Amino acid sequence: MADALFDRALELVMDAGQTLLENGGEVFRAQQTMEIMAASLGVRDFHVYVLTNGIFASAHLPGRDAVSLVRHVPTVSVHLGRVEAVNELSRELAAGRLGVVEAEARLNTARTLPRSTPQLEILACVVGAAGFAYLFGGTLADMPVAAVAGLLEALVCQQFARHGINRIFTDIVAAFCGTIWAIAVQTVVPAVNANAAIIGALMVLTPGVALTMGVRDILNGDYLSGSIRLLDALLIAGSIAGGVVLGWIMARGLGVA
Repeated sequence: MADALFDRALELVMDAGQTLLENGGEVFRAQQTMEIMAASLGVRDFHVYVLTNGIFASAHLPGRDAVSLVRHVPTVSVHLGRVEAVNELSRELAAGRLGVVEAEARLNTARTLPRSTPQLEILACVVGAAGFAYLFGGTLADMPVAAVAGLLEALVCQQFARHGINRIFTDIVAAFCGTIWAIAVQTVVPAVNANAAIIGALMVLTPGVALTMGVRDILNGDYLSGSIRLLDALLIAGSIAGGVVLGWIMARGLGVA
């Protein structure tokens, strides 16, 4: 393999691994996919170690020194469409149906797949909050309250993300707003169960993906990455609980709870 082709193949493999990690792919799957792609592209002596927020890889081309690459993946958001596109790319490479140039074009397409629109995300939060409120023992009267709480949380999350505010503070404020709203409505309309509305609204903030992936990483023997994801889930859950507590404290201070 020529030097230029070797470098392009190695960069392609690193880009694919980074795409998987930053869009919610599991650590073990990112590492496995990178190894399959490297072997399919003829990159020999390829070694890779993947963490939740970083990739460390090395490879050796006969006649030249070993090459080492490091990628930092600071943030993770979920886009399973991109994950599936990269997985499909690795399968076609393994089958020998793609070369480096074609694979680069396919990967660029996968990395630019559009996300859900803000309006669709808001709709999902509203419907999800209302549905969870009913699921957790709420009544039809509680569902609109939970839906508005979900709307408030979605707006807070979108606005804070636009300004680069960290997830912990975002979840505290979002949970606080949803809690205050539900308590205020219950004060005016006693038939409303604020607890059911709050629980339903909070479900759209819960770190289900981080928790699930953390458990899967640990079951696959990647204890460090699994512990990182579980710690992330714990911090988010604590932030949500903190926002609810602040809301109840304020409501009691105002004499409405």
